[in-house]
Amino acid sequence: MEEVKNNDKFITAILLLFVIFLIIYISNGTDYYEYKAYTKSTLTKENMKKFEKDISEGKNVSINQYIESNYIDYSNSISNIGYEMGKTVEHVMNKGIKKALKLLSTLFYE
Repeated sequence: MEEVKNNDKFITAILLLFVIFLIIYISNGTDYYEYKAYTKSTLTKENMKKFEKDISEGKNVSINQYIESNYIDYSNSISNIGYEMGKTVEHVMNKGIKKALKLLSTLFYE
């Protein structure tokens, strides 16, 4: 009975991966990414025209009026803790490696 449950889980996982593959393949085939890039460039061209018009009219302009920011901050407390831990480990490892290399150099060089 255990073998049947394991096979069912395996088949389900394979089917799930296949469905994900199909979704990615179809989205690539329908040029979804290219369409998104095209709409972004169209918005940029429209903002460039608006900028040029405002300059020719002598208005005070700021670059922030014409650039759209799509930045989304996905950080949370867990990711911030992980980031800080990674920085701490990196700092400790760098100091440790430098000290180890300094010790080795004193052993082999005069």
